[in-house]
Amino acid sequence: MEHYEIAYDHVRSRVEVRRDGAALGYVEYGLRADAAVLAFTHVGRAGSDAEAALLDGAITLLRDRGYRIVPLCPRVRAFLTAHPDRQTGVDTRFLDGRAGRAGWPVAG
Repeated sequence: MEHYEIAYDHVRSRVEVRRDGAALGYVEYGLRADAAVLAFTHVGRAGSDAEAALLDGAITLLRDRGYRIVPLCPRVRAFLTAHPDRQTGVDTRFLDGRAGRAGWPVAG
C-alpha cells in the first residue's frame, strides 16, 4: 500500500488525502454540536487504497477531536460496513437501513 497523507482543512470543512503533496480526494463534513456529519466523498475509484486511507483517516481524525461520526455519505457507510472495527464513535443507526428520507434515523 502506498503512503498517503491526511490533511484537516477546517476552513473548507473537509479532510483530504494527499500523495506527494497533491490532493487525491476529500470528505466534506459539517459540524453539529458533538457530531461530525460526513456528507460527501470525492476520490478516484471506489475501493481504492486512496479511498480507504481517506475514509479511515477522516473518521479517526474527527473522532479523535471528540466528534461522534454521522455517516450520511454512501461511500462512508460502505466503508464502515466493510470495516466494523472502525465503527467506534460512529452513530451506527445510519448503517442498518433505518435512516429516514432526510438521512436521519426514524422511530420504530
